[in-house]
Amino acid sequence: MATQLVQHAAEYNAQQREFRIRLEPLGAAAGKRLVRLPLPLNTARPVLYYNREAFRRARLDPPKTWYDMAPVLGALAEAGFACPYTTAWPAWVMLDNSGGTLSRELMVRWSSMLASWQKAGLFSYAGRADEAEARFTAGECAVITSSSDSARELAKRAHFELGVAPLPNYDDSGVAARPLAAAAPALWVERPSVGVTNFLAFLAARAAQARRERELIESELEAVWRGEKTAPQALESYSRRLNPAVSP
Repeated sequence: MATQLVQHAAEYNAQQREFRIRLEPLGAAAGKRLVRLPLPLNTARPVLYYNREAFRRARLDPPKTWYDMAPVLGALAEAGFACPYTTAWPAWVMLDNSGGTLSRELMVRWSSMLASWQKAGLFSYAGRADEAEARFTAGECAVITSSSDSARELAKRAHFELGVAPLPNYDDSGVAARPLAAAAPALWVERPSVGVTNFLAFLAARAAQARRERELIESELEAVWRGEKTAPQALESYSRRLNPAVSP
């Protein structure tokens, strides 16, 4: 969230001259007569949840990279899991693994990998939203990637000990997982103003744009899962649908 907010503030300031946005940690406003405003940003991040009891029986550790994931899922399949791995919010998980912005290389690599895992019985697609969480808590799937915000609900619904680990990444991609900030910046104002309202509207518009992009990615990923398109074909189709005016 902190990284996104810095980028949005810089973009907004570059586009207008009404006032400047300055981001400070929460403690920086102590003693000042300021009002803290909420921001339309998602503070959750994707994490990897796993059936700790199943991992203990199979003597497995949670994978740190996507390359570590395949042998772990293979061992879980041999242990009797028909669904070793599933994911909620696939497009969001993939985007965050790309550092919060779409990496074409990682999109092709990630979606191709999951398509091959699906054919091998290591991955099972459950839907665009959080449908996969029900399959995980029922014990059908041993591993799921989903929102950190789901931790409490998953622990309550699961009939096994819940394990939580960081989202795997590609350690050779040059895109490192973003650490959570110790003190995320917040928006403080001396008084409500048209400028502040415009900035919040600007952030909301960016959120709506990101939602549209994720929906387009989801529909293209589903074509990959069904075997109707290859990952490069899905990426090309996504680019055309996202920017129809520049498509040939």
